[in-house]
Amino acid sequence: MSLLKRIVLARSSVQCMGRNNFSNKAEIWQSVHLQHRTLISVEGDESAQFLQGLITNDINSVAEKETPSIYCMFLNTGGRVLFDSIICPGFLPNQYIVEIDTELAKAAVKHLNMYRVRRKLKIEIIKNLNAFAVFNPNQDLDISKPMSQQTRSPEIGSTFCDGGSRTSLLPPVDQEDSICFPDPRVDELGYRYLSTSNSPPEKDLPLPISPANLEAYTEHRCRLGVPEGKYEITPAKALPLEHNMDYLHGVSFHKGCYIGQELTVRTHHTGVIRKRILPIHLIERPNNDKLEPDTPILNESDRPVGKLRMLADGSNYGLAMLRLKETFAADRLTLAGVPVTTWKPDWWPQDKSEKVEDGSS
Repeated sequence: MSLLKRIVLARSSVQCMGRNNFSNKAEIWQSVHLQHRTLISVEGDESAQFLQGLITNDINSVAEKETPSIYCMFLNTGGRVLFDSIICPGFLPNQYIVEIDTELAKAAVKHLNMYRVRRKLKIEIIKNLNAFAVFNPNQDLDISKPMSQQTRSPEIGSTFCDGGSRTSLLPPVDQEDSICFPDPRVDELGYRYLSTSNSPPEKDLPLPISPANLEAYTEHRCRLGVPEGKYEITPAKALPLEHNMDYLHGVSFHKGCYIGQELTVRTHHTGVIRKRILPIHLIERPNNDKLEPDTPILNESDRPVGKLRMLADGSNYGLAMLRLKETFAADRLTLAGVPVTTWKPDWWPQDKSEKVEDGSS
């Protein structure tokens, strides 16, 4: 029996989460079919143990139903990122669904099979299972951070180690024929919705939703400063913490060993990440000038403080890898001669105050 048929048979026994409790149904949400993301099934009695040894986060929080999904990265043996991923339980027992950049899906399957060894696992791309982002760009959430959500030192860019799971502020959504959960990275990204049917979220979810294009979702991500996929997280080159994995609850510093752990842990224990991905906004796009990745961003002295990673299509918002101290000390930033601004996203943990833990001033 094919994987899809087995999923369809199991769908009737699956529920997403709790009762929905949306206080303001007048707000319009947007749904985007994430055609650039592919879903891979990892199924078998040892599936959780298998994934635990390959990912930066702790799969046990999902296996034990403490959280509906996790964000993580798969690393190579040198500690560089191979792919970013969102993982959730599947429709079947002992099944996990691994969301991967579509252009890296075949490489991901090969990577997983290479470490499968003698485990009795089924690893395959799930055809006809669609991934959607359902988000509200105007969602008003209380994102005030408790005192415990602080970096390890007062220096900007310091690491954050509260673990790889978090409690979402978004109301749960009941759904029997699909999987729906808050995006495990930040609540402002809304929900991930997975369905085997041809019906989009605007038809199936109990929300006021209108369809949108991928550009709207990409711009929304850029405004938030959240990277995603091979063109923003360069395979075999990117470092997890420079891409805010600790701030996005995508790495556990308390789990057991996994491939590529050593460099990540060593970097974490230094306490400071000197450059990170940040959102940027251009006042205007340069005339007749296509901005390529790695275009330098300059300060008022024309010295580079970082590089462009990407600009959202049809938008002046993008992402850049920037050296934090130099960037926020600059009086002016330019990209290809055009003024550019950047900021620390609201979801970043607070810089640690010397007064917090030891009472000193």
